[in-house]
This record gives sequence, structure tokens and C-alpha cells, in this order.
Amino acid sequence: MNPFDIAWIQIETFSHATEDIEKVKSLLSKFFSFDISFKENKTHGHFGNEITIIKVELENNKTIKNFINKFLELADKRYLLDTLERRVDEDGVLFVRMSKERVYNDDFTIDDCGDILISMKFVTYPKSREKVIENGKLLFGN
Repeated sequence: MNPFDIAWIQIETFSHATEDIEKVKSLLSKFFSFDISFKENKTHGHFGNEITIIKVELENNKTIKNFINKFLELADKRYLLDTLERRVDEDGVLFVRMSKERVYNDDFTIDDCGDILISMKFVTYPKSREKVIENGKLLFGN
């Protein structure tokens, strides 16, 4: 396990048919200081428009640690700390959203209506939402 007790991280967003998918991928790349691979899943919207869901999954301790270090440089840690309890579910997953448009402009403001979803699965033994929140406070309190 990595020093953050995080089992996996997923970053995902979508690309509408009218968007340049490579530009959307480059947005997600801003969260990484290393090469990543993207998973793509094509689907259709309510009116038949094509949508591509783009996802990056991290499960390797080294890539998780590298992502967290970069994320801590970019994110508003104070805001994360202030809103941490409402961002953690009963399974120990922390959810953070950001706007594609803002990230495009190098603004990494947390936006609860944003279309980039970052999910981090914290692991505690025994399983405890309270312990996850405690670990999150330690992580984002630095």
C-alpha cells in the first residue's frame, strides 16, 4: 500500500461529438507528471448524439503517489479540508469534481457541478468512513 492508504484513483470525463477528443485528453493530462493511458467508451446521449467517456485508472502505488503529489500542487487543499466529510462515501471513496473549461485555462478550482470526476478509494482496516476522513485530513492538511 502507498503511504496515503489509497487503493485506486479514477479520473474521468466525457467528450461530446462536437469536442476535440485529443483536447479533452490533454486536459486530463494536466493532472499527471508522467505518461498515462486512456480508456475510452463510446455511448450515445438522449438524442442519439455520440459521447465518449474518457477514463484514467491508477492502481500502481508509484503512479498513485505521483498523482497525489501533483494533485496536492494543483488543488485548493483548504477547501478540500473544509468539505472533506461530504466528499467521502460509506465505502471510503473521496469524490472531487472540476470543470473542463476551467482546467483548460489552468484553473483547478473544485466545482461540484464540474464534468471532470476524480475518485480516490481510501483503505482502512477495519473499514471506517471516519478513519478515511481522518486520513484525508492528514493528506490535505500538509
